[in-house]
Amino acid sequence: MSSTIVFPHLIPTRFCPELFGEYLSYVHGVDLDACSQVCHYWREPALFARFRTVDVEDENQLALLAIDSRRLRYVRNVIGDSRSAFTTAFSSYPVHLRTLEIRKKDFVVTNNQINQAIAAFSSTLTTFTINSSLRMSYKDFCEMLQCLVQCKSLRNLTFPPPARAIDDRSSSQERAEEAHTAINAMTLVEEEKAKLTFLQLIPTSYRQDPQYTGSAPYAQEYEWLKACMCPFDLCELETLVIGSASATQILLPSVSKHLTRLEFCLPFDNRSAWTGYETLRATPIVLPRLRHLGLTFHIRPSNWLLDIIRTPVIETICLKWKTSISYCTYEKQFGNIDKQIARLDDGRVFPEHLSKVYLVTISDPGAQWCAQAFPICFIFGVKISSYCD
Repeated sequence: MSSTIVFPHLIPTRFCPELFGEYLSYVHGVDLDACSQVCHYWREPALFARFRTVDVEDENQLALLAIDSRRLRYVRNVIGDSRSAFTTAFSSYPVHLRTLEIRKKDFVVTNNQINQAIAAFSSTLTTFTINSSLRMSYKDFCEMLQCLVQCKSLRNLTFPPPARAIDDRSSSQERAEEAHTAINAMTLVEEEKAKLTFLQLIPTSYRQDPQYTGSAPYAQEYEWLKACMCPFDLCELETLVIGSASATQILLPSVSKHLTRLEFCLPFDNRSAWTGYETLRATPIVLPRLRHLGLTFHIRPSNWLLDIIRTPVIETICLKWKTSISYCTYEKQFGNIDKQIARLDDGRVFPEHLSKVYLVTISDPGAQWCAQAFPICFIFGVKISSYCD
């Protein structure tokens, strides 16, 4: 929308707030400024939409906040990169800030600016997101983790492991040792911990299309997730988005009770990464509340995860890949997954609540092929469908 035209005699004095809010979500910039000046009824919703999310690199947005600091009360989300001056961007801090989001820029990161922002907004922060793995040392990574301990209201955390610096020539073993040393140097949290309900341990883009990075994740970089070391309370975790067999084996036994959604996003699964596979297969992890399971992959889906879990109330399963690899390539493997799905409830021949299996890809296999690829699910009345993404 390039301009806003208002007809005064058509301005409603009453309207559905949800509908008006939805309309404003499609309006941007100066058009929202215009909406805020239409009438008393439009002012608050328009200002809220204008300043709800602030990019600290947007000089125009910051200038408008500086003109009238009362507008800070509308700010809920702040976004910037790792070098953004979050704490100096505002004349005073937004008192209702809920979300702090760090986007990636491809340079080596120190944690100073981010840690200052975490400390400044710690009393109200409920969501902290790092969109992509930052190029930083494990020492800085762990210091950021410890800084987040201050955020007692934190509920949603996206925190992928750090990436190598461009000029980092250390070996895999050296990187693993660095991670182990940094994590074990962390101060254990003894005071009340933030109770997370959402935890994502991969970059945001990997949730749709996990990428192969050239080296397997180090088991050592997930040691902070162990119950004795984790700075957060994960007992009430509801959603887990994960991309490592090592992290899965650490986390699932301790978060199984309340988990309702599990997404396993990995380019391809390697049997050697499942160090506890035989033990877990003999005594699978029961996820009594899990309703949605997602397997997102780049080359092939996991052969192993479905063997080590039991999900008696599972309702939907989604397999997603966004490559040009034909769905026909996976027919045999999907047939094996079909058999694994049938075993997800030890108390029954087939999970009684499972109603849908989705295939999400760039080409549509069609209903007939889906039924052939998942014959057991089809026999038990599960709707097997696909759609292009």
